[in-house]
Amino acid sequence: MDSPDNGSELHKLIEPVDDSEEYRATLEFVENVLRPQAIRSWEFTNRRYFGEEDKPRSRRNMIYCHDWGVNAGHEHTAEISQDAALLADNCGVPLMLSISHPDLDPLFVPDGIMFNGRGDSCDDFIYPPTEGAKPTAGRRSNYGKCRTECRDYDTLVSAILLAVKHHVGVRSFIRSTAQPDREGWQAAFGLYSRTFPERETPWLDNWPQ
Repeated sequence: MDSPDNGSELHKLIEPVDDSEEYRATLEFVENVLRPQAIRSWEFTNRRYFGEEDKPRSRRNMIYCHDWGVNAGHEHTAEISQDAALLADNCGVPLMLSISHPDLDPLFVPDGIMFNGRGDSCDDFIYPPTEGAKPTAGRRSNYGKCRTECRDYDTLVSAILLAVKHHVGVRSFIRSTAQPDREGWQAAFGLYSRTFPERETPWLDNWPQ
């Protein structure tokens, strides 16, 4: 997203037909009210989604969360963990094991995955899901969720969920509070397609077809 130009083009929206008092008042309104509003709006959006260097991130107003379920016996954990390790290498985001163990490295092993964002954490990402059973595709399944607030590690979380959908297919459901055109998912699509260019990118269960 480009910042509004401080030498704004907004004046061009008003044709200078005369030098009347009404026309001068309109230009003054554009200069003193509309343009500063546009700049503040862009700056707020930029801080909300991308943060600022050397400053704490502003608190997100919208809860950005993903949840998923996988039929028991169809977790494909070893394959998904291998994919996750490749995605993590290509992502370049600093990771740690968990909020409670920030001194440990993230886990990508055949038996499971666990990580969080180092220095900008929210919920730990854990796979396979173990938070109780819910019905998925007509069968009981394990259920998991991860609230990321679109922090940096969300790109990796989202891309791994695409890998889950690729391997597990209809024996899983994956949902997100964010739609596929949002910045976080666009970054995840890019990471996934760079890492697995031969694959078709899956679609989440609650997204419009």
